[in-house]
Amino acid sequence: MDAVPQKNPSVTVFLMILIAVAMEVAGQLLYKSGINRLPAMQGSPFDPVALAGFTWEALQNWRVLAGVGVYCAQAAVWWGVLSRVDLSYAFPLTSMSYVLLLIASRAFLGEHISLQRWMGATAIVFGVYLITRSAPLVR
Repeated sequence: MDAVPQKNPSVTVFLMILIAVAMEVAGQLLYKSGINRLPAMQGSPFDPVALAGFTWEALQNWRVLAGVGVYCAQAAVWWGVLSRVDLSYAFPLTSMSYVLLLIASRAFLGEHISLQRWMGATAIVFGVYLITRSAPLVR
């Protein structure tokens, strides 16, 4: 049975990429929110015992676990994207996660975002605009 062709697959792919980016941002916010509730990691991050202990504590936090779940779901969406377009088109668009994460970190975590970071985010948005000006090769 042949697949039914989509009316505008590039819009579908772009929406899938946006969903994947939003999921990435949500996962990072959940990670950070969960980690903020733990004591700082003791010792070197290269010490396997310290890293294992911190990881064990982190994995007992529901926010960190929810972040892992969101990342797993995001991977499935991303596989759908990769099955439809070139990686060289899709992956650069994920840089929008940096921009959205700045906004979300300010809104949900109360983080200070410097002017320099906002300027960098503006450069990313311009780069994403240039990339989206070329139509993806849809399979």
